[in-house]
Order: sequence, then C-alpha cells, then structure tokens
Amino acid sequence: MRRVPAMLCLMASVPCTALEVIRDAGGEPIAPYLMRLTPRAEALRPIRTPIARPYRSYSLIKHLPIRSPSLTPGLGEAREMPIRLLQPLFLVGVDPHSLQWLEANRERLKQVNAIGMLVQAETKHELNAVSEIAQGLPLILASGEAFAAEIGLRHYPVLITRKGIAP
Repeated sequence: MRRVPAMLCLMASVPCTALEVIRDAGGEPIAPYLMRLTPRAEALRPIRTPIARPYRSYSLIKHLPIRSPSLTPGLGEAREMPIRLLQPLFLVGVDPHSLQWLEANRERLKQVNAIGMLVQAETKHELNAVSEIAQGLPLILASGEAFAAEIGLRHYPVLITRKGIAP
C-alpha cells in the first residue's frame, strides 16, 4: 500500500483562498480577470488594472499596390461547387465594373455578412473610392491569385459562398 505524505494531506484539507505569483512572463496581471473565491479584507482594496494600450487601427494603405495578374475585371460564370469558407467572401477591384457591382450588391453582401477582398488597387485614392462605396462592409487587401488557382476564377467581381460562385 502506498503512503501519502502527511504534508500533502494537510495541504489538501486547507482551502486555497489566495495565489502568489512566483513568475509572470506574460506582461499583464491576471488579477483583474479572476474572481475571488472567498471574501477577505484585501478583497475590499481596489485591484490595480493594467493601463489600456492605445488602439491601433489597421491601415490598408501600407499594403498598396495590390495586384492579381491572373484575374481581370469582367463577367464571370455562376458555378455551384462546395467551397470551404467560414463566411461569404466577395472579390472586387477598382475598375468601373467592380464599383458598379459593389454598389448594386451592397445590401445583399451586408445581409449575408460577406467580407470584401480588394484584389486590384494601386493608390490611396482608389482604396478610398472602394471604401466609400462599401459603406462599412469589411475590406481586406489581398491578391486573388490563390482563389484563381484553387477554384478556377478568371474574373472579378464575384461573391463566393459555401455553395459556389455568383457573379
């Protein structure tokens, strides 16, 4: 029969009410995120919360220019094919056809919670024009080359859903 040391038994019978940090390599205190298990005198003292870090906005401008050489503006074909996506995605450029398509389909894109991928843009002015028409739709800048190769895209603008591709 195996014997359990007496100190271990004693430790198991004493309720743990406070933890002492021996080493913290994370840089932020965890205390504001933990609930106290039992009320104690120190629980009445205010907990020091970390100073909030300034919000850093994501700037699309630093990714310009963005190009997708194998994709061109134009009318694509609707295709049903299962595509593994977490949510719908639309690809647009800054050409007149893409801007008209985005304006005409903006409400539908909002309803399906689509994320926009700007696959062709050269300047800040072009980026601003697309953002203005998108009116709050999330936009990212990225080359559409991977989509072109993976699902056989040749033209944009398109809406890509789990069911397939819709021009």
